Amino acid sequence: MSTPKALQRWREAEQRLQAGDARGAADGFAGLVDDPMLGPVAHLRLSLIATEQGRWRDSIEQALAGFRKRVPDPDLLAMLAKRLATMGEMRAALDCAMDPAMLQQGDGPTLADTGRLMSDASCPAEARELLERARQRGEDTPSTRYLMGLNRMYCDGGEAAVPELEAVASDQPDMAVALWALSKARPGVEGFERRVERIRAAIARRAPGADDLPLLQYALFNEIDRDGDPDEAWAALEAGMRARRAQVEYDAEAEAQLFRYLGELEAEARPDDGRHERPRPIFIVGMPRSGTTLLERVLGNHPDITDAGELHDLVWQMRWCADLRGSKYLDLALAQRAEQFDFAELGRRYLEHSAWRARGKPVYTDKMPANFFNIPYIVRALPQARILHMVRGPMDTCFSNLKELFAGAYPHTYDQEEMAAHFRNYRALMARWKVQYPDRILDVRYDELVRDPERVAREVVEFCGLPWVDGMSDIQKRGGAVATASAAQVREPIHARFLNQWRRYETHLGPLRKALGTLGY
Repeated sequence: MSTPKALQRWREAEQRLQAGDARGAADGFAGLVDDPMLGPVAHLRLSLIATEQGRWRDSIEQALAGFRKRVPDPDLLAMLAKRLATMGEMRAALDCAMDPAMLQQGDGPTLADTGRLMSDASCPAEARELLERARQRGEDTPSTRYLMGLNRMYCDGGEAAVPELEAVASDQPDMAVALWALSKARPGVEGFERRVERIRAAIARRAPGADDLPLLQYALFNEIDRDGDPDEAWAALEAGMRARRAQVEYDAEAEAQLFRYLGELEAEARPDDGRHERPRPIFIVGMPRSGTTLLERVLGNHPDITDAGELHDLVWQMRWCADLRGSKYLDLALAQRAEQFDFAELGRRYLEHSAWRARGKPVYTDKMPANFFNIPYIVRALPQARILHMVRGPMDTCFSNLKELFAGAYPHTYDQEEMAAHFRNYRALMARWKVQYPDRILDVRYDELVRDPERVAREVVEFCGLPWVDGMSDIQKRGGAVATASAAQVREPIHARFLNQWRRYETHLGPLRKALGTLGY
């Protein structure tokens, strides 16, 4: 227990913080870091103060100091997990979330909140365990059940999620996220008409501009797209895109400036000396919905490769090197500051934060599509890394992006012309990288992968310097979590059904095709 004097010092520091006296508050909290109970929370307060003062490295170090001094208290562990996850320290965040004290002593709300955090962090197996324990301790709410269904879909496929999600939708017919998740799970246990009518009824009960209206419109599109009239499906998608675009912030000019800056960047790749003391990464890059998850599933069938999913570690470690607060995606300020980096240090930090995901295997994949922005940093920081660029037809790629509702990412995907502008910039940038780094980047064509997966897989494995093994394209036999928009699709055998899928909506995609110019033909 803390002494009365320590508790008084804590109250005084809190009062100073509330009064806006950050320096005085920091002095007070700094005097408490050795207290066995208050110390970890004092480090968290110091982390928040450092963030507000623009000291990103100090902020991370204070959070990690709190982690190292943690005590087996579920509330503290939950706070630490949340703070660490928002700073890209995912291994420490997972250790807090799955600590025995959390699992055995946490109450229902704390377990549910931490489960939601793990779900948002694309850790579905951990999220599912936390949520199940939350339910056992009385937190059997619609939100908890929805998250259980969503993470069952990520872990086991769509059909595994249907019973949970159907139960939620039956009890809460206006719960938009449950109806949207059901439309993604591809349920085959109900009739098409009933599913569509249920969503239409929920839309009819919404006020114009309701926050969850886009979810319902995209759910309606998903259902009609699969089993109904394309004109009706497009009407739902167009309404969803318009509603979602009104909600997201997207600075097209700022993004264009980033593309221009990178397009003029001259950066020489560091040569690979062949000494790989740790697991080495393979980056899978490209546009979202271009087949990156499919390629990762194929590679994950190799006995030497662990498919680690979509990681943000590279940008998080770039932010540490730059001592610059920001999001988990590259921006112009970070790109400009990166030219002063010690790239060997960036490479070491990336490996320290991601190589544990290899789980003892010599190679692991980092399938963050937006890492195509970061190629000049990858080739300087990680000479042992290989980069696989997934290439899919422009119209198919853009349409597949337009018809997906992304959570907190890719704000250019809700308008045909903005989508086309982003794609054109991406294509031009990748063409430049391919010329600059021909030995480090392999283009993998989606159409060839789905039509001749074994041949393409052989080329990829050879490029990555690994021995060939038979059966890599039998992805339907694989288990493992897939926490992406393709969670249901990639559990099927490889097929070519999605080639030229955009043509079903060709009459509605004129603005996209025109804005793509020659790429649209």
